[in-house]
Amino acid sequence: MKESKVSEFKLKLQTLITEVRELREKEAVSSDQLHSQFQKWKQSEEESCRKITELAAELASSVQLTQQLQRKVQFLEDENYLLQSKHKELKETINCILQAKEAFLNAYQESTCEMKRSIESRDRKIATLSEKINAHLLSLESVRKEASLVKQVVDNAQHAVDEKEEVVARLKIQMDKVCELEGLLIGNTKKTMTLKLN
Repeated sequence: MKESKVSEFKLKLQTLITEVRELREKEAVSSDQLHSQFQKWKQSEEESCRKITELAAELASSVQLTQQLQRKVQFLEDENYLLQSKHKELKETINCILQAKEAFLNAYQESTCEMKRSIESRDRKIATLSEKINAHLLSLESVRKEASLVKQVVDNAQHAVDEKEEVVARLKIQMDKVCELEGLLIGNTKKTMTLKLN
């Protein structure tokens, strides 16, 4: 009877030893897997940080470029305003000259060749002023076209900045998910350690 109990006890003891060995093997495998996953997460976090740093630098550069372009646009707008003012002044001058010419012709239709030469001289001045106005108008049109091109560049730069900000936002979301995963991994590690201690 005693031998039977001893045999039964030995069998149970052997079974318990086998179970303990299997549990230790499973624990070792789980620990290796956890370590491997932690290393992968760490590498992923470092890569994400590097990308965020690069994108932040690109974003700062894009913002700086946008500010420079905005200053250039402001400068061109100021130049455009000055040209418009000059154009208005020249137009008023021409109107005054034309009015003076009309009054002169009405008052001196019977005047001498000297007066005719004076009229011709005035006509040449008007032609010169007209050429200047045309030149200013061409310059004004050129400035408008350049301002339009600069505005297009500014819009493209703003679009690029928006895209960079979207990428940064997506990376931030990924980082939040990684942090969540880290919390789960730490929780699982604590549970494993607790089981091991028990």
